[in-house]
Amino acid sequence: MPVGSPEERTVEVLAPPEALDEELLCLYFENRRSGGGPLVSVETRGDRAVLVFEDAAVASQVLKKHHVLHNVELTVRKAAPVDQCRLLLRGIKPTTMVNLIELYVENMMGLDVGDYTLCPSPGGDLILIHLSEPFSKDFQNLSAKISNKMLDKASVTLEQVKRTDSVLVENLQPGISLDALTLYFESGKGGSQTVREVTMLSEDTAKVSFVNYESVDRVLNLDHNLNSAALSVKPYFDCLHSKGDTASQSTMTKSQDMAETSTEDVSDNQMQISPPAAAAADAGSPSSSPTAPEPAAASEVVQGAEVDLMEHQTLDAVAPSSHVVAGDPVKLALLKLSPLTENIKKTHPNVAVQIKDDGVHIEGTDTQELEHMKRSVSDFNGNMAEARFTLEPETAQFLARKDVKERLLQEMNQSGSPTMYSVSDSEVVVTSLSQNSTTQACSFLKSSVCLISMPVDEDHGGILHCREWSEFLQALGFASVKVSERGGNIDLVTLKGMERDKQTAIQEFLAMPIERDTVISMEPGMLKYIQVHCHQLLADMDQVSIFPLEADDVCGLKIHGNAVACQIAEEVLQGVVSSICTRTITVNAPGVARFLEEQECRSILNEMESKFQVTIGTKHTPWRPLPHKDIFETALELMSQKNFQTASMDDSNVFNGSQNKKLLDEAKKIVSAIDQGLGVGTASSDQLDIEDVDLYTAEEPASLMDEDVLVGESQLCAEGSAMGGTQGLSSTLEEEAQLSLAIQYSMESSCLYQEEEQLQKALELSKKMVQGSSRVPKQANRLEVSLQDAIMAANTIQLVVFAGYSCDLIRVDIAFGKKVSQRQVEEKLEHSSVKNMSEYHKKCLEMIKRKHAVDIQVQGTIITVSGFKDFVTGGMSDVKHLLDKMSHSVSDRDILRTVRWVRHDPASSDTAPYAADVTVFIENAWRMKLSKVDILLDNQPHSINFEQMQEYNVASGKSVTISRKLLQFEDLDEDIPEEEVSLLSNLPDAAKVDEESDEFQNVVKNFYETIQEYHSKIRIIQVEKLMNRLLYNQYKLKKASVLQRATYPQIERTLYHGTSETSVKEICIHGFNRSFCGKNATVYGQGVYFAVNSALSVQDQYSPPNADGHKFIFVSKVLTGDFTKGCHSMKAAPLKETGDVPLRYDSVTDNITKPAMFVIFNDTQAFPEYLITCQRIHR
Repeated sequence: MPVGSPEERTVEVLAPPEALDEELLCLYFENRRSGGGPLVSVETRGDRAVLVFEDAAVASQVLKKHHVLHNVELTVRKAAPVDQCRLLLRGIKPTTMVNLIELYVENMMGLDVGDYTLCPSPGGDLILIHLSEPFSKDFQNLSAKISNKMLDKASVTLEQVKRTDSVLVENLQPGISLDALTLYFESGKGGSQTVREVTMLSEDTAKVSFVNYESVDRVLNLDHNLNSAALSVKPYFDCLHSKGDTASQSTMTKSQDMAETSTEDVSDNQMQISPPAAAAADAGSPSSSPTAPEPAAASEVVQGAEVDLMEHQTLDAVAPSSHVVAGDPVKLALLKLSPLTENIKKTHPNVAVQIKDDGVHIEGTDTQELEHMKRSVSDFNGNMAEARFTLEPETAQFLARKDVKERLLQEMNQSGSPTMYSVSDSEVVVTSLSQNSTTQACSFLKSSVCLISMPVDEDHGGILHCREWSEFLQALGFASVKVSERGGNIDLVTLKGMERDKQTAIQEFLAMPIERDTVISMEPGMLKYIQVHCHQLLADMDQVSIFPLEADDVCGLKIHGNAVACQIAEEVLQGVVSSICTRTITVNAPGVARFLEEQECRSILNEMESKFQVTIGTKHTPWRPLPHKDIFETALELMSQKNFQTASMDDSNVFNGSQNKKLLDEAKKIVSAIDQGLGVGTASSDQLDIEDVDLYTAEEPASLMDEDVLVGESQLCAEGSAMGGTQGLSSTLEEEAQLSLAIQYSMESSCLYQEEEQLQKALELSKKMVQGSSRVPKQANRLEVSLQDAIMAANTIQLVVFAGYSCDLIRVDIAFGKKVSQRQVEEKLEHSSVKNMSEYHKKCLEMIKRKHAVDIQVQGTIITVSGFKDFVTGGMSDVKHLLDKMSHSVSDRDILRTVRWVRHDPASSDTAPYAADVTVFIENAWRMKLSKVDILLDNQPHSINFEQMQEYNVASGKSVTISRKLLQFEDLDEDIPEEEVSLLSNLPDAAKVDEESDEFQNVVKNFYETIQEYHSKIRIIQVEKLMNRLLYNQYKLKKASVLQRATYPQIERTLYHGTSETSVKEICIHGFNRSFCGKNATVYGQGVYFAVNSALSVQDQYSPPNADGHKFIFVSKVLTGDFTKGCHSMKAAPLKETGDVPLRYDSVTDNITKPAMFVIFNDTQAFPEYLITCQRIHR
């Protein structure tokens, strides 16, 4: 019996060679070499062979294999599935109006106007319906409904369409080759799909076929452009592009060519081909009249003869054919099963007959013979009989089941005439080739169904209401089972001869003990509530085992036990879950998120849980200590993201940056004026003439200052805002102005470069300027927003409370709010320097807010710090430190009076001073002894390098020398150090890895994958990436050495090393040192130990916690190379026993087959890559 649907069991072989006949294909695909098995049929259809296997699993296996037969590679694919978005309407009258067809489709299919589109065939008798959504209705019912409803007095049928593997490509440029189209559609631009065949239908139209049906949808979703021409790509269906139409066009062309022959030839041909027409022409010709023929009359005769000849030749070129419509899909299916076509082929070998589309198609040379065949087919079709009978609803639905129907039809068709049946409600409709065979089929169907009532033991009654019973019935097959309404019995409907097997299977299932595992998912807080406050209920459910699940991916209760008991327990617990009340309480107070991490807050929450019989969970952004401990450096870094003007606009001795700014502003005004003129659309004497403006001078054109221009500019901005905002306008204006400046720079250096090089340089410069101005401010905003988000997050938390009564939720809200307000304090500090705070000092206050989770307000000379008492104490300490620095630091005014930072013109000896705010910023960074500081100048990223005393423009890549000039010393309160700041870039460094980055996620994922039983007991605080150039270079040299002589395939591993806080700095700077071996263990040798699993390194023995409970784990790259088992006495890796040259192993391990740890004896064999700071979670 076939296993699987016909579609799953069908495989297509594309374009098999002629040498491979059906018998050879059958032998190959039934052989094990192909991965195949028994075949139901092999049929050649056009350019492909269709194989139908008995088992769908065999067909799937064949599709996975690579097939070569007789040195020919075969292309194998799935059979074409039904296209869910397209249907075919057949039998349309070519003269039927489109509006009438649309109304018919909408009424019959229940569609709206926008739900479909119609595509008629060239002949007008077929309509392809394109649906906007996949077809979801019952096709058989809809098809029968349409067959019974005529359209414009014509019988029409609805058919499903197979998915196409081809597209129609139109609007091709002349000269496009088949190879060019193939390469295009197989490239990324065309969709990267494998092309099977390309056929040119005309000079500008081609049909492209793909190997896979899915390729068509992917290609149609793209826009296509080839050789600067936009291509029109549509799905290709054979029914809309029939061969007959092409043949007719070809025949017509030949007839027209023939008509161009001489008049004498035309007359002769007409006499030979169509005697009646020729006689009529002779009777009306001038030769039969005694009067001499007139030229006009002779011309009409010749033209008439040409037309008759063309019509006759066209008709003669098309072979006579006839098509008999089956009438409905059931009769069409019976025609395919009947021996009608075989009998016709045997008795009339000169007639070609086949069942296609909606009926029987006949072709032949003898018109009378065709008419005879047409009558025979019509009579055969008319003799088909239909009978109806009624059954009980359960029995009728059983006959309608797919597996039952396939089996019964197979038995009926093997033993008698081909028969089909359908079921609607309780009525069964049977159709066969004759009345006698229909009656026999009805009797067979009635006698094939067996109804049995089975008694059920009371102990087994519970399982009948469980899902295991439903799953068993679905797998039973050829059976319909229902619990009797009277109870105590099961009503079984099955096929005759199967009743014993089905009864036995049901009895065995009922007698078999069934275990079940089920999970009730819930929030962690609700799980905790049930565990604490419903523990007695859980204990009473002793017939099942109940386990709590608290993993990251699932949280809830797992129930295990007898299926009936599990179902009862599940229903009870679902009722408990639905009865629990929950509420989210939002608490707003300075530093409340940090307070939530404190032991005092946890004690308060535990007390409320016990007092009010609730469980409390939290939703908040966890408060983290400030990564940068120096708030003053961090504030300066934030200041560097502010946009500065390079020089004051009032300063006349400027170049480069300031000149760029002036020219940029000038260019923007000019472009704006031009746009205004274009927008108005009329020219006037008052408007700006661009030819009269010097675009490349540093001086401001007088015409730009005219009131008319300024008014026009403001009006243009207003109009732009009304049409979509000024942001897009200003962005476009900025780009156009910068492009103008870039072209100017190129023209100034025209003596050095050719025109093409000038244009390239101009475009690159414009691109850098635009990118620089658009990218960096976003980065500045992100930093600022990140700081503000962290400050706000520290002041808000949410408590998720679960309780048995809603009043308890209100009590928790009031009680926790009271506890928080009682711990809030406020301290004030007055200082005279507060009213003169610079922007930098205000940033420092923001950093103090972030560091201590407090709120700080400034009013006059008073600073107010509020929040939780302990946090306010720390915040006040830093505020006092800030005020102390402010009182002893040089003010901005003194800096500007005593120091000037200048830029040196690379083309001359001129210098230009920075603007006042830039000078203050650079001087503060220099005083903090920074080696380098980033800064935004004129909306472009720059870097100030104090080691090299240079300003570097990131956008343009240009550097300018800078210098610090002292104007006077006597007014300063302290000496200004003149020594250079040492460069620290080559020393070891550590940088915190962003928690949102892929790098952080990968490190944490690998860490938790091997942490085993500590998975829910360790919390990662931070991950730092270590950078030590000296250690890394040593490691690379060692790796090259190990790689040369190692025999094992894997020489490098990522391993873990736990250590104490005191050893962290030593390892970061100097690497791992085997001199300290023995500190934790030397069981396998006196070297440095590394763990394969992080579970070993997180143990307190290897990573003891510090006073804050923090543990430190290094993630290291280790060259394990060739290794062997170690022992306690080893001070170096042992020598290898094989080989003439005495070589040592690279490392040793505890277990050669499954290592858990490695020991190295060479310090350069390991490189500390990351440092994980974590903390044990105490529950």
